[in-house]
Amino acid sequence: MTTKAAERSSLNAPKLARSANRGLLYAVAIVSTLIFIFPIIWLISASVKPNVDIYRAPLNLIPSKLDWTTYEKIFKVTPIGRYLVNSFLYALGGSLITMFFSILAAYGLSRHYFSGKQAFLAFLLIVQLVPQLVRIVPIYVMMSTLGLVNTQFGLILLYGVGGIAFGTWFLKGYFDSIPKDLDEAAWMDGANKLQTVGRILVPMMVPGLAALLILQFIGHWNDFTTAAVMLRIPDLRPLTVGIYTLIGPDEADFRLLSSAALVNIVPVVIVFAFLQRYLVAGLTAGAVKG
Repeated sequence: MTTKAAERSSLNAPKLARSANRGLLYAVAIVSTLIFIFPIIWLISASVKPNVDIYRAPLNLIPSKLDWTTYEKIFKVTPIGRYLVNSFLYALGGSLITMFFSILAAYGLSRHYFSGKQAFLAFLLIVQLVPQLVRIVPIYVMMSTLGLVNTQFGLILLYGVGGIAFGTWFLKGYFDSIPKDLDEAAWMDGANKLQTVGRILVPMMVPGLAALLILQFIGHWNDFTTAAVMLRIPDLRPLTVGIYTLIGPDEADFRLLSSAALVNIVPVVIVFAFLQRYLVAGLTAGAVKG
């Protein structure tokens, strides 16, 4: 009996170890999730609690009573509807421009060999590493010279062009992973290169394109610095800059700020919810070939 018990114990030891490791991973995942979602919980709590609860110590996440009037007030004191439309226009317009030119550039870099190709790819990588604040002054001077400051088209164009370097690097791996035999078969059927890209290759890259769209859209939607510098006309402001105007010179209404911040989060969550199934596949499939 002692021998059988020892054998049974030795067989159960790996199972117990795996269960302990799995439990530890779950615990780490839960703690990490709580850390990341705590600011969202605080925003929700602050947006529905009485103003006096925000300044009361110690901090209590559970409101003493629910007050939903802040959401009504935010739409009355600010043109938040216009800000939302502007943000959507800038984010989507810039993302589509980035995707269009990135597809063409990535296809050319993937399918053609020319002198200086590797240097050009390195240059694209360096462009991505330059901080936005370093580029903002020369970009403003350039946009002012072109007469594109305080225009919606100017900001959309700036967003679109600014993402081409990243988009080209991102999509080149997808084109590298698609056999060139498909291009040759399409050419034999009479298709030109644009038709080959649009009708044959792009439909095979839907996960990658969706992932790029998510990353670009969220980045443009959350941008503050570029929009604040390029747009000084109140009616042209995106939501991120519009929220900033709620901060008064003496005191800010944190309930209004919290409500506006939550309104700003909702469109991003919706876009992510519709396209998230493509995100993981899109971020990994293009890494088959470099």
